[in-house]
Amino acid sequence: MIRFFNLNKWSKLEKSLEQKPNILLSQFSIIAVIAALIQVINDLFNTNYIAVGFDLIIVGIAVATYIVNEKRNHVIAKFIFIVLGTGYIFVYSSIIPKSIGVYLIFFPILAIIFLVFSNEEIKYKYYSVVYVLILLFILEITEYQPFGEINLTGGKSESTSFYVNMLISIFVLVFSMYNMDVINKHIDQVRLETLKELEQKNKELELANDELDHFVYSASHDLKAPLSSILGLINIAKYEVKDDNVMDYFIRIENRIERLTQFIKEVIEISRNTRTEIKTEPIELEKLLDEIIENNNYIEGMEKIEFNKQIQFDSPLFTDKARMEVILNNLISNAIKYSDPSKGHCKIDITADKTSNKFRIIIADNGIGIPKDQQEKVFEMFYRGAQSKEGSGLGLYIVKNMLVKLKGEFDLNSKVGVGTKIELTFPIL
Repeated sequence: MIRFFNLNKWSKLEKSLEQKPNILLSQFSIIAVIAALIQVINDLFNTNYIAVGFDLIIVGIAVATYIVNEKRNHVIAKFIFIVLGTGYIFVYSSIIPKSIGVYLIFFPILAIIFLVFSNEEIKYKYYSVVYVLILLFILEITEYQPFGEINLTGGKSESTSFYVNMLISIFVLVFSMYNMDVINKHIDQVRLETLKELEQKNKELELANDELDHFVYSASHDLKAPLSSILGLINIAKYEVKDDNVMDYFIRIENRIERLTQFIKEVIEISRNTRTEIKTEPIELEKLLDEIIENNNYIEGMEKIEFNKQIQFDSPLFTDKARMEVILNNLISNAIKYSDPSKGHCKIDITADKTSNKFRIIIADNGIGIPKDQQEKVFEMFYRGAQSKEGSGLGLYIVKNMLVKLKGEFDLNSKVGVGTKIELTFPIL
């Protein structure tokens, strides 16, 4: 019997998990037609012609549900089946004796509601449950006579009708539970298949990333050697060529090579951040900051900037020194590059404090500032704002990625013409 109620039998809807609730609605519609016709035969056998008319109305509601549902008007079909159908069962139960057992149909209807409404229709699902329970409650508190004492069946076919209604209700409940089990198995199967597919995709992606990472790292290293050779040749040529125009060309070439070298360095830093694990070691923050500031002495405008450091602890920090150096170097060099020469006093303030489990570094400057509409974009790869000077657009992207690796957080506050403040917070490793 269960094989007879296979999903492929009674519905032309697409046989998918997403369409399962709608397919079940078509199935339940046909079950309702069969059940109502069984009741018609029973009432004809007992010459209960009034009940036959009521049964045929149920057939009409079920057939209408099926037709509308198969035409893919699923919400309207569910309204017909649940709202009109249950409302009619309520009226039917009110005008015949309780002993006929029409009220038993309310219980399989509750089960059907949970099967025919999808997760996207959860609001309708619970509205329908409340609606059915209210109707059942009204019947109960009025002793199944909400319209007064009415008995249109004249006492005919009461015992047989009760058993027919009871068997129909039990069958629908069992069928509902069977389909719930089928749906759960289908969901588990889809979930397992999705997990396997995801694992395979992850493996392929990891392999592709490793290969790409290795290529970038190797290519970047291979490019450094010829660039260094070119710079060496230019330095030699400077001693032999005295023409001012040619010297200007050499200087321009050197600048471009330095920019390319810096770009390669940044690419290597991104690759290294991806490839290497965190290496925890003690660092003296003030000493590290002094080294970074000294290494940035070549940047134009550096001589006009005053650095103020306030390190509020003496003990060493335990963190990844290489990544911390890259983060601080990029932020400090940016603060230098985007200082405001029009201000008489350019400054960069660096403060640091720590607790037992984290430390904080704040870098604040009075430079040109970052427009508000660019502040969320400056950490994106290759982003260069309207006020950006020459650069690759990778510096702050590297900072963001290394912060993620160190489980750090950042807070950016900036105002055009006033300056920028970046607050970094790290866990102590």
